[in-house]
Amino acid sequence: MSNFKPSTEETFLKKFEKLSLKIEQLTDEISKMKTTLDKNYKVNRTFGLKTVRNSQPLEFARDVMGIGSPTKRYLLSLRAITEEWKGRKNDILITIRQQEKETHMDLKALGIRIPVSDIKNIRVLAKQILSLLYISCELSGIAINEILRELITEINNEGQKMVQEIKQKLIF
Repeated sequence: MSNFKPSTEETFLKKFEKLSLKIEQLTDEISKMKTTLDKNYKVNRTFGLKTVRNSQPLEFARDVMGIGSPTKRYLLSLRAITEEWKGRKNDILITIRQQEKETHMDLKALGIRIPVSDIKNIRVLAKQILSLLYISCELSGIAINEILRELITEINNEGQKMVQEIKQKLIF
């Protein structure tokens, strides 16, 4: 009987070792598959979404809808971001988000960070946007003077509220 027991134990140990090796191989394969899926998901799905999640929408800046497709819509928005990036924080984030049309779930995003104190670049951006407004009004046969007057009046009326919102959302 003593000869029978070591044989059973040896067989059990061999089978256990084989099973352990198979489990280790399977775990390694699953880990590789997960890494591949994570890389694919990161490349294809989360481009810029982390930055959008780390930012806050600005209430005075409304989203601008772009031309969409049958299944997707595109939004341009201004957001505040305090997350430090390349030694900078307290930026205005101009984002373009691709969303699913029905669920409004963000699929992809691309953002441009401009420091809130970078008056030169903000001035260039404002000039370009106003130039587009001018072109649009000229092509549509609408007088731009009244629109500009309304915009400046609205900004003057809500100016302090906008400054307070930026002060609350950004860390100075």
